Amino acid sequence: MSLYSIRASLLALASAFLVAACGGSSSSTTPPPPAAGISVVAGDSQVTVSWQETAGVEYWIFAAPNSPSLTMANWLATAGSTYRIKVTSPFVVTGLTNGTPYSFFMTGRINEGPGGDATPTVTSTPRISGIEWANGTALTTGTRTGLTFGSYIETATNTLKYAYLAVGNGGRMFNATSPDAWSTLPSVVGTDLHAAEFGFAKFIAAGANGKIIYSTDTKTWTTASSNTSQNLNALAANGSMVVAVGDNGTVLNSKDAITWTAASSVPTAANLHGVAYTAAGTWVAVGASGTILTSTDGTTWTAQASNNTSTLKAVGALTSVVDSTTSHRFVAVGENGTVLSSPDAITWTLQNANTTASLNALSSVNQFLVVGSNGTIMTSTDAANWSHQTSNTNAELKSLLRAQNQYLAVDAAGGILTSK
Repeated sequence: MSLYSIRASLLALASAFLVAACGGSSSSTTPPPPAAGISVVAGDSQVTVSWQETAGVEYWIFAAPNSPSLTMANWLATAGSTYRIKVTSPFVVTGLTNGTPYSFFMTGRINEGPGGDATPTVTSTPRISGIEWANGTALTTGTRTGLTFGSYIETATNTLKYAYLAVGNGGRMFNATSPDAWSTLPSVVGTDLHAAEFGFAKFIAAGANGKIIYSTDTKTWTTASSNTSQNLNALAANGSMVVAVGDNGTVLNSKDAITWTAASSVPTAANLHGVAYTAAGTWVAVGASGTILTSTDGTTWTAQASNNTSTLKAVGALTSVVDSTTSHRFVAVGENGTVLSSPDAITWTLQNANTTASLNALSSVNQFLVVGSNGTIMTSTDAANWSHQTSNTNAELKSLLRAQNQYLAVDAAGGILTSK
């Protein structure tokens, strides 16, 4: 069946549900809407819908953009209308456009009977995260935390599960289903773990003395042979390769997270602290003394002139499309408030971010977001103009992860900050 046919069938189902709901009064088979209606909380590219559930009722959420007068009567004819079936509270409606107001109403049914009356319509506007921050659970990962997020099939139930992974000093490891509910995992190595990544359906961790371990579910781990004793400081994956970088110009790559090979050409002996794969098809690694390396295949690397001697800690890039023209903006950050930007990862320009903080980690999804010493958090959409956000902490923020449309930042004591 084609996607068009599937959508047509689903819309027909939703239409029939609404038609059944219209004109029907509440009875034993047509449940009333939730007593207090629905409440909505805006997030990044999403809205969380909550309500008071009644046992035995199957709930449906109906939504549409730019429609403050959305009702059961006009939903089907409204441009961009969508729905979610068999939902439970709270339910996160994802895939929304930041800055666009969305209206929501809900109805329900019992035993696949006719739809009940709709709730009053409420409206919420998704907005980019990274502005408001809240304290989360503290981990004992130590002075440096590697973070990642991924999925796996739980063999006992054959269901898809999602998990966060945090690794740190002494091989400490934690997993979580949400950023506020972490569980301690048995340590499988005694060495410090500096970085974590998800790729090839595996959770991967790397650290001191060339240690690399991997797991398909965050619980059972296997040690990979890295063929190096150098400290590994960062990991990045692009779907077909994962790259690890570390001290003394160490660059490793793997096509399965199991077998690792040293890059054939790395023109530096500097300690490398950050690596990223970008939508431009370019790998970029950064490190001590302003070192910047680029590669198109993860194996052969080229040194680029940064015209800067500060230690660089992290790198990333944003892609934009204007009038069918695609452009990229690369950013590297590091000590002493250093922010460098480039349109091609070759020619780099120093930017003024109005800070002298050590900038330790960077996210480049929808915007650039940087964290660093003294609780520093900064955001930018163009790499030239930076906004300082309030973190409500003076701790040094060392690690950063964006997953499920929210940010997690971890300080040097393992304390977590979150922004939705």
